[in-house]
Amino acid sequence: MREHLPRPGALTAPLAALLALLALAGCAASSPDLWQGAVLKGGPQGFVPADYPAAGYHLAALLRNGGSPELVVYLEGDGRAIVNGRPSPDPTPMSPQALELALQDPAPSVLYLARIGQYMPAYATAENRPLWSDRRLSPEVVAAASEAIDLAKSAAGAFFLHLVGYSGGGGLAVLLAERRGDVLTLVTVAGLLDTDWWVQTRGYRPLTGSLNPAEGLDGILNVPQVHFYGTEDRVIPPEMSRVFASKGAFTRLRRLGIESDHYRAWTGAWGELLERYVLPLREGAGKPAAAFEIWLADG
Repeated sequence: MREHLPRPGALTAPLAALLALLALAGCAASSPDLWQGAVLKGGPQGFVPADYPAAGYHLAALLRNGGSPELVVYLEGDGRAIVNGRPSPDPTPMSPQALELALQDPAPSVLYLARIGQYMPAYATAENRPLWSDRRLSPEVVAAASEAIDLAKSAAGAFFLHLVGYSGGGGLAVLLAERRGDVLTLVTVAGLLDTDWWVQTRGYRPLTGSLNPAEGLDGILNVPQVHFYGTEDRVIPPEMSRVFASKGAFTRLRRLGIESDHYRAWTGAWGELLERYVLPLREGAGKPAAAFEIWLADG
């Protein structure tokens, strides 16, 4: 079902110019315009828009189907979850970081998956606002993402997953890996990995109704994973990945920091990070531990 998404045929050169002008002017483009911009970006890379009904919601997505048995899934962050200290009426990200990363991935089959309410005006309702604020990592959020991934996986004819999550999407990636049996590798970028530690350290109120990714680690201790963090990140402090790593006896986990805040350098650095760390991670995922590097938490 696609009735909630703008039609790809509406994308035109004037629209692209309009989006550029809106960005330059600092105006807040509407979520349909932002979605059309995302579709426009993904088209040349072989991404086709999709709308996945999942857990009573619809999630916007872009899928490149290369016929691979392995599907790489990029999970968007929280977007404009909070504005002026209140839940935003529209969580659509003005600059979708996970999409920018997904567009650089050379894998044959790649899914970019938005969160509940993002790009979807019909679901950006006052009733749903807790799903991108206090309940941003709630069981229903995890269930919706998991069901959408199942639909994309079936459409792509894939059997296994590589999960990549940015910011709040990083926490979602961990929660999905803890609950699924088809995840080969796990990568987070400036990920929200320990919600309890985060709210306590930052002095925020608890995320009532959200799951804490750091509490269910037994199922992913042997999953090859990398957690990238920004050394200047004030949204997700660099120490979070260290605290997360200390809570489990991981065998294949690495933390890597780059000189960045929460947003600035990830898109530009992602090509090199893919080549040096992420692609080798995928290549070694199916090998026995003795044939693969045993990673230490602070390696």
